[in-house]
Amino acid sequence: MGYRLIALDIDGTIRSPEYPISDRTRAVIASVMDTGAYVTLATGRMFQSAIRSSAGLNITAPMVSFQGAQVTDPATEEVLWHQPLAPHMTLDALDALATKGMGIMAYYDDRVYVDKMTTWMEAYGERNYVEVVRVDDLRELASQGLTRLVAVGSEEEIPLLVAELGSRFDSQLYVTRSLPHFCEILHPDGGKDKALSWLCRHLGVREEDTVVFGNGWNDVPMLRWAGLSVAIGGAVPEILEVADRIAPPIEEDGAAHMLEDLLDRGLIG
Repeated sequence: MGYRLIALDIDGTIRSPEYPISDRTRAVIASVMDTGAYVTLATGRMFQSAIRSSAGLNITAPMVSFQGAQVTDPATEEVLWHQPLAPHMTLDALDALATKGMGIMAYYDDRVYVDKMTTWMEAYGERNYVEVVRVDDLRELASQGLTRLVAVGSEEEIPLLVAELGSRFDSQLYVTRSLPHFCEILHPDGGKDKALSWLCRHLGVREEDTVVFGNGWNDVPMLRWAGLSVAIGGAVPEILEVADRIAPPIEEDGAAHMLEDLLDRGLIG
């Protein structure tokens, strides 16, 4: 028996603004599913955004979204697993961000809440097919159980902020960097690795029978966790250091190339 669960990051792994999901990628994913293996997406996108950005892949396995804070059935849209921030976590994080002067986005139920609306925030909502709602005070949302907070800053500011908050909160919050200008804050039991671990138990798949693909800082725990970890060529150095194998870059359909190789060798299904 070969690998039974394939998890793919979306942005920078199977698509980008310059390179939409290719026909080759769609075809090989269909071939993988024909073997009886599960294919899922493990993305920082919100669930609805993930669905729209992966249209045509026909993913049926539960999908990991919100940077690993949620697992959702794509057919029924039922939330199967969710790790929202506890109210005190949200308040502590907002206190820590209060003096940074950065834009903050709060995520709840596939909506984004901000206390300052900018043209960038409006464009973010349009790109991700979600409503961006302005509120007077994000702290008032803490009791709702927010899925995550995202601080938006410069490429110079964000690494410093991730390091600062990671040191300050340690295991009390999961702090990660996704896009160069995003610092993401989640429940400490969130993260793509933890969501996929839950999904393995849900599907009856052994963790060693998993293959994951990623390219960004936020994918590092997922690659460390997997049975076989694959970095896309051109990924950040931290990913290249932990990956078992390095695929060609996205411009060369790297993920599809690696899946074709695994299929040809009878290692999937």
